[in-house]
Order: sequence, then C-alpha cells, then structure tokens
Amino acid sequence: MRLFERFKATPKGQKFRYGLLILSCSLFFAPFLLIPSLAGNPDLCGRLCMRRFYLYFPGMNLDDLSTRIAVSAIGVVFFLVILITTFFFGRMWCAYVCPVGGFPELVSRLLPDRWKIDYRALPQVPIRYGYFATYVVLLPIIGISACTLCNFITVPRLFEALSGGVMGIAFLFSAVGLVNLALLFLLGFFASKGRAYCQFLCPIGAIDGLVNRLGARFRFTRRIRVERSRCTGCNLCARKCMCGAIRMVDRVAVVDQTSCMSCHECADVCDWHAISWLAAPPDKEPKRKKKGVEYHPQPKWVAIHREPRAGPAGGKVWPKWPVVLLVSVVLLFITVSELMAAERQGDPDGCLSCHALEGLDYIDGQGLLRSATIDKAHYLGSLHGSVPCRDCHRKVRDYPHKAENTEVDCAESCHVEEPSGGEAYTHEKVVAEFEQSVHGEGGSKGFTGGNRLRESGQANPSCRWCHSNELYISERDLPRFRESFAHLETDCGSCHRGKAWLNRFGGHILRRFIGSRWSKQDHNRMCNGCHADRERMARVQREDPEQGGKRPAGPRFILAGASYAMTLHGRLLASGVQQGASCIDCHAPAGLRHGVLRQGDTDSSVHPDNLAETCGTGGCHGYAGHPFNTAFLHTDLHDIDMIPVVDEFVPLGAGRLHSGWVKALLALTPVVFVVGGGVLLGMVTNRSGKGSDYPLFGGEAFREKMIGQKPRKPVRGAKKGA
Repeated sequence: MRLFERFKATPKGQKFRYGLLILSCSLFFAPFLLIPSLAGNPDLCGRLCMRRFYLYFPGMNLDDLSTRIAVSAIGVVFFLVILITTFFFGRMWCAYVCPVGGFPELVSRLLPDRWKIDYRALPQVPIRYGYFATYVVLLPIIGISACTLCNFITVPRLFEALSGGVMGIAFLFSAVGLVNLALLFLLGFFASKGRAYCQFLCPIGAIDGLVNRLGARFRFTRRIRVERSRCTGCNLCARKCMCGAIRMVDRVAVVDQTSCMSCHECADVCDWHAISWLAAPPDKEPKRKKKGVEYHPQPKWVAIHREPRAGPAGGKVWPKWPVVLLVSVVLLFITVSELMAAERQGDPDGCLSCHALEGLDYIDGQGLLRSATIDKAHYLGSLHGSVPCRDCHRKVRDYPHKAENTEVDCAESCHVEEPSGGEAYTHEKVVAEFEQSVHGEGGSKGFTGGNRLRESGQANPSCRWCHSNELYISERDLPRFRESFAHLETDCGSCHRGKAWLNRFGGHILRRFIGSRWSKQDHNRMCNGCHADRERMARVQREDPEQGGKRPAGPRFILAGASYAMTLHGRLLASGVQQGASCIDCHAPAGLRHGVLRQGDTDSSVHPDNLAETCGTGGCHGYAGHPFNTAFLHTDLHDIDMIPVVDEFVPLGAGRLHSGWVKALLALTPVVFVVGGGVLLGMVTNRSGKGSDYPLFGGEAFREKMIGQKPRKPVRGAKKGA
C-alpha cells in the first residue's frame, strides 16, 4: 500500500522516465535482447562495448587504437552519439536510457531508505576521476582485465541468469561474478537512489560528466540551471537529487555539472520554478535581419544529367550493329562451349563401383555393425574427393582386400600435383610438427575403419580425431558461399559440367575467394571437442616437471575450455568478432599450426619468455613487448575464478584463499548481508521510524555537507517520574 502511495506521489515526469528505463531494460537485456541481437551480440560486449577501446597501455600507437575501435565499432559510434547528445542536452543517456544504471535505480526506489547507504556526501569528483585514471591506465598495466569489473557484464548476466541462461548463471556463481554482484547490491540496490556505481565507477559517466560540464558553458545548450533570485532554500531539490549533484550554498541550490545526470527530478519538485532544464534566455538586444529574396522560376534539381538524343533531322545516332554483334558472339561462344564441355569423372581407381552401393553392412570380428557404403556425392565434394583412393590405401591391390591392407599413413605423399610447384603433395611436414607437439602420441598412421573405437579411448587426439573428411565447403559456410557465388551452377556450369566439377573442383577453386577453410570459431570447436569434455580431461595424466612422473590434471587444465569462454577473446569469437584470439592463435600461432607445446617448454608460444612475441603477432597487442606491460602479459586467461564456485572440479578448500577475488568476496559478503537484512526488516515491519527521510548510513553526513544543516543532537531519555 505504501509503495502504491509513493508511486502515486511521484511526479509525472519521473514516471515517464521510469517507463523509459523499463523499456530500455527490455530492449537491451534477456530474454528479449532486441538491440544486441541486431549486432549479433548476446550482451553489451564485443561490437557494442563502449568501455574498453580507450584503455591505455604503454607503447600503444594509432594502429593499436584503430584495432580497438574496429573490434567495438558499433559501441564506439554509440558512445560518440551519447557524447554529442550530452553536449547539447545534458546526460540524457544516463538518466533516461542506460539500463545498466537504470535497473539498480528502479530496484532501489522500491526498497525503504532507512537501512540504505547514502554515498552522496562523499567527494565525488576525486573518487570518480581517481578510479577512472586507475581503470584506464593502472588496471591494464597490472594485468587486471577491465571486463572483470564491469557492470555492463554483471547486470545483463543477471537478467540472463533469471531467464535461464547458462552463461549468466555460470558468471554470477563464479568468484568474479559474485564480487560484481556484491558491488551491484552495495552500490545499486542498497544505495540511496541506486546510482552510486554511476557516481563513482562508471568510466562512460566519467567522460560524459566532463562533456556535460563543457557544454554547460554555452548558452544555447540545455542544462539544469538555477534562477538564484527565485530559490527559497527549501533544499527539496538537493534531497531528491539521485546523484548528489546539488548542494545548498548560503541557502541557494548550486549544481555540479560534472555529476548532474539531467534526470529533471529537481525541476519536477520545485514549486517556485527556481530550477529547470533549459537553455539560457537569449539576449534581448534587437538583431538586424537580411530581407528575404524570392527566385522565379524555382530551381529544378536534377540528379543525373542526360544529353538529348538527336533525331532524324539533326546529327547521327550511334549505330546498333556493334551491340548486336557483341551479343551474338557471346551467345555463340556459350553454345559451342556447352557442346564441347565434357563430363568430368572422379574415382579413377573404380573403388566407388562397389563402395557407392547402398546397404553394404556387416558384422566385424569385434561384433560391431559396420557399413562399407560411401556417399559418392559427399566424397567427391570432400577434402579428399580429388585424391584417388589408392593414394592413401596403398596396399590395396586385390578384391576382396584385407582390413590391414587399408591402413592409412597421413605422412605419405599423394599424386596430386600442386599447380605452383609441380610436386607431389604431402602432409609429411605437418605430421613432423604434430609428432613433436603435446598431442604427438595421438598417432598419425595405421588408421582403418575398424580401429576407430580403440582410438576414441586414448588420451591424445590423432589426426582424424580432429580432421574428418568433411565437405570442402562445410555446411556452416554454405550459406555464405552460395551468397557470394550464386552463379556457380548457372554461369560456371554452362562450361564446366558435372557434379565432379561443381562439388569438388569448383568448390576447391572458389572457396579461396571467401577466406580460409578454417575460421577461428572452427579452431575453437575442434579444440573443445576434447577440452570441453570435463570427464575426458579429468582422465588425463600430465607430466610433473618438479617431482617427475605423471600426475592427474588439475582443475585449471580440466576447465580450460570453460574459463576461456568467459574471457574477452572467447566472447568476441562467440559473437562473430574475428579480432578475438582462438585457442590456436595463442598456443600454435606459427608454423603449420600443429605445434602445440607444453607451457613449461621453452619453445612454447605460451612460455613466459615468449608471451610478448605471441601476444604481439597478428596485429593484436603490438605494445606487448613494452617493459611496463609485464603484468599484462601474465594475465591468466584460464583463471578458475571465472568458473562457478559450486563446480565439482573447483576445490573449495583453503587453497582458494590465495585468490584476490575470493578474499574480496569474503570481505563484501557480511556487509551485503547486514545492509540487506536491515532493508528486508524495514520492508517486513513497514516501519520508517524517526528521521527515516535520511538513510542510516551516511544520512547525517549528507544533511551536514550537502544541505548545510547542523547534525541533530541525540535526544536524552526522560527522567523517571517526570
């Protein structure tokens, strides 16, 4: 009932603002995600990020800045629009649109004020810009990711978790997520007016505040302005200001434009119209005006100029016969070419004469049902569709052939000649690199159809565990391929006929025009084929360089795929931004991309001595080699603090106390429970108590510093018998 009365007493302008904030939450957050989905994003990260591109690293140059801007291009444009709007109209984004700051405010307005924390009396400008300098310069240098202290992740993840999203639940139950959630409660839900995070920690608000202050210097911009002669000193505007931007000086309201959010609540509650959102009145001096001039006739605007065509009486008309001749030659060429085009055939060894038949099923010696049928269309359009069968199955000479004669060695050369060198193609160099890698024990030869089951149980992956004989144009790339080459089966097929060319040679040639066959997302999917399987990873035995021998893998190794997915690199690639780094980009950036080595190996790309070169490749972090960025290089991209603390593979013992995030969580948790318990108690008892217009924590400081009222003296108890 009291909540309804409070809503009824809310000024009309503020009701409208609350409605816009609710609408904004539904547009930006799950389950609707209407605006992020337009950019192909699941949240406000990646292309929509407005908070990261201006971070400073020693040694940065303009190329590094342009790369940052390219990664979050939409967010940069969005940010510039916010700043332009702020310059002319004040911080309308913060007060009327921003769902990240608006949602905590909406929740805070529903809770009783008595047990909240009032931060408005704190020195906002020093705290805000001190943290902003730390955020922009210090945090990147010491290796703390800006994404780990970001409300633009926390609030969307909260909505995602409430709508059943797995990623949101995983983040909120991690040590990093719980710390951010505690800050959301203390600086949002349990803060007076709910805008403490916006006041002190939001980097967008810090920049926006400076632009707001700059724009306030001009008379034509709209700002919250005070008519000093009308101000009665009632201090109602200061008490209602959600961000503590109004202070009473000599009983007259003074507005701090670096903190004001242009929410208009102060103007809505002022009965004397002493404070309002407006531009400064223009000068009253008359101005000379230029007389208007009319033009007759009115000008006629033309976009394209065309020369008039000469008729029979004047000039010659360009003859039509060259055009007719050209069209005739083209039609003749197409007709003759189609007649001369021969049907191109695959399978020179004739193996598909039998293996292309349907129903070639049998029970092998192990009692397993197997099929010898090969999909001819799939095979001819696959990676090996242009390779004769016997180039790989070299021991097959007779029919019927034995299983051991069908073994394949990936290092053998085949008889496909490369157009550039005229040499037989071979995977020998790839196999040599693979055998020296951490996966080398997985094997590269002896493959038959009958030993797949045995191979699936081994710890290390083999060649065919990662590389199947898939179509050269994968099903994931077919829509993009067809869009780029919609003429393949029409124009090209007029000359190059037959499924062998269309599915194999045409795909092989034209595939080059749409980029590498393997995208970064494909790399991650391949790696996650093993590393996302936690039970499989838990069975891995890793070498212990200190004590010797092998030991079971630890949680950091087991959860490597999950922890990577929570990082900025993982989120960028998940949302289609190619500037993110895939697993192979870090673990095998050079060579033939098969040389994944152990971290302790001095030749490994992720060895501490090689991180500067690895992070600086591909135009990613060109400043990585600067001596001040040493801590940045050692940022843990597989931090288990990003994994839910309730995960069965994450130990909950005392060993976790070395983590700074866990220590911060232990410090914040009791504060959240004390303040939250008081707020809930006030809601249940429905009592405000004496002096409840001001919060219990910080309320008296607000009265004294912002309003100018003297602190109240404690009332002594009455004497007995009085």
